[in-house]
Amino acid sequence: MSHLLRTIIADDEPLARQALRRFLAGHPDVQVVGDADDVPSLRARLLENRADVLFLDITMPGGSGLDVLPELPADLALVFTTAHAEHAAQAFAVDAVDYLVKPFGAERVRDALDRVRRRRASVAGVAGGETLLVRLGARLHAVPLATVWRFEGADDYVRIVTATREWLHTDTLDALTRRLDPTQFVRVHRRHLLAWRHVQRFEQQGDRQLAAVFPDGSRVVCSRDGATRVRAAARLGGR
Repeated sequence: MSHLLRTIIADDEPLARQALRRFLAGHPDVQVVGDADDVPSLRARLLENRADVLFLDITMPGGSGLDVLPELPADLALVFTTAHAEHAAQAFAVDAVDYLVKPFGAERVRDALDRVRRRRASVAGVAGGETLLVRLGARLHAVPLATVWRFEGADDYVRIVTATREWLHTDTLDALTRRLDPTQFVRVHRRHLLAWRHVQRFEQQGDRQLAAVFPDGSRVVCSRDGATRVRAAARLGGR
């Protein structure tokens, strides 16, 4: 069997928790390890159990589900389950995997779990320090991280640039920045994450800025904050 998805359900409505348990029971790789009906009990479940997935309602007694976001592990997959569609933008701003608006059924839960599985497959490649999985039609293709020159972020995907071609990856630049080794990759702009090993040199660019120059002559201009990070890393021996 594939790796179990250890799951916590947080919802103040008993019928909603029961329905979600029923939907999840149809997936052999999902194990519900706890549930919570308010924010304090959710905090307790998170401390008691190592979870891979959290199905999180927003409006609950004892606070808001949003209150626990700063406390969640970086590798926990977050799926919102709520009757309030207006929080969707905020949910995806914190890198939620999916946003289920009540009432939802087994099919939407299945779609959310498929997203979780794809995210975990991608993270496994990054964490292994070897490959990043990208989708080409119905197939996944492994891009060796050692070949990646840079990542360029857009609204809901990332462009992966290598010496020979470009790929589109359905992830966010913020998520990749958190997962990748900062001694190998540096965030130089809100839209650019660069691989140290492939930058030929940094050149002065205007007032307090730098430009990263790649082997083909292409350039990426660092923001002022990005230039500061590059200089700090250079002083600390990070390059």
